[in-house]
Amino acid sequence: MSSLLYIHEHLQCKNYLSDDRCAFSQYRLITGEHVNIHSLNQYLFIFVLSGKLEVTDEDGHKFLMEAARMYSFGHNPAIFVNPLEDSGIIILTFDRPQILCDEFNLIGLKKYLPKEDLPLRSLPFIEQIFSFMNTMQMYLDNKMLCKHLQGIKQSEFFFLMRGFYTKEENAMFFYPIIERNNSFRALVKEKANDVETVKDLAEACNMTTKTFTRKFKETFKETPKQWLLTRKKLQVKLDVLRADNLKELQGKAGFSSYAHLNEYCIKQFDKSIKELRDSED
Repeated sequence: MSSLLYIHEHLQCKNYLSDDRCAFSQYRLITGEHVNIHSLNQYLFIFVLSGKLEVTDEDGHKFLMEAARMYSFGHNPAIFVNPLEDSGIIILTFDRPQILCDEFNLIGLKKYLPKEDLPLRSLPFIEQIFSFMNTMQMYLDNKMLCKHLQGIKQSEFFFLMRGFYTKEENAMFFYPIIERNNSFRALVKEKANDVETVKDLAEACNMTTKTFTRKFKETFKETPKQWLLTRKKLQVKLDVLRADNLKELQGKAGFSSYAHLNEYCIKQFDKSIKELRDSED
């Protein structure tokens, strides 16, 4: 394969993006090498080119991602990815969609939305998406990271979605963009990172605890207390598995000592910290 010519000229251009900022980026993941992806204040789509991966979302739900499928994770997601096989993925992140097609109105798809958001939004690759991914991979392999090209390719993706997937499939896949006006769900997930109690979370959302609890149950279909406990349990597990130095976890999430954290792990997971880490190797 030919390499990108005059790379120094591209690097000097103000519109050239570094790998960690570009709208499209690719990862080659090795079996068992856990990866944490947090798309801060952006939408996240993942295209699985090869392999198989297990994903845990911030609510503790586990999903299987398989080759030749694409996945929509919504706005501001934090996911924990565990490759079950050596895998190749391309991710697309953006704060707002770049759609150059005048006829593709996402809001107009609202009447095709499913009654409830699905825990996992996924569609299979079709021939046109395979071709699109092959071209995108070529650009990324050759470090063609111009922001203008990235924007064009993002718009091309929306063209392909409108042209070759049904309105129902588009509504399902783009649910988070269409329903972005559901600001309560987004607000709760944003504020939950800085609080520990339901009262604190309600205050952060500028609501009384009673009003907040009622609205939370309507939106999340569970109590805010149970949601916070489940969220903490998942976060502790992820922190324990990812930490290079367990001393860094002391004082985090209310744990005053290693013994305190170890006691929590035994109670919640029936495993000590060491047993929990060893079980994931």
